[in-house]
Amino acid sequence: MSRRRQKPSIRSPKSAAATDVDALRQSLDAMEAKLRVIEAEGADAYMKRRMAEMDEARLVARGQALEAAAARAKAEAERKALSDLIDKAPGVAGWLMRRARKRAGL
Repeated sequence: MSRRRQKPSIRSPKSAAATDVDALRQSLDAMEAKLRVIEAEGADAYMKRRMAEMDEARLVARGQALEAAAARAKAEAERKALSDLIDKAPGVAGWLMRRARKRAGL
């Protein structure tokens, strides 16, 4: 084994301009495909389908928000119960837990 540091391999990355051009081409292709769909189906059908997709996404987001609120309420209740148990813990162990909680700023 040689003690020399290995030189990193020289890569030839795409230039930033080439990467930007590729991204813009993909975006243009997507827009052209969307325009062809609108022309084929008609604007009304396209908008109805898009609105249905957006309504579905809204319902999913609302469900996730409700789940998050329920999880937060549950965690808060567990924290409160644990805090009450620490307050009621007898003896030296209870004193140590209360002291640790006070030092932690909880």
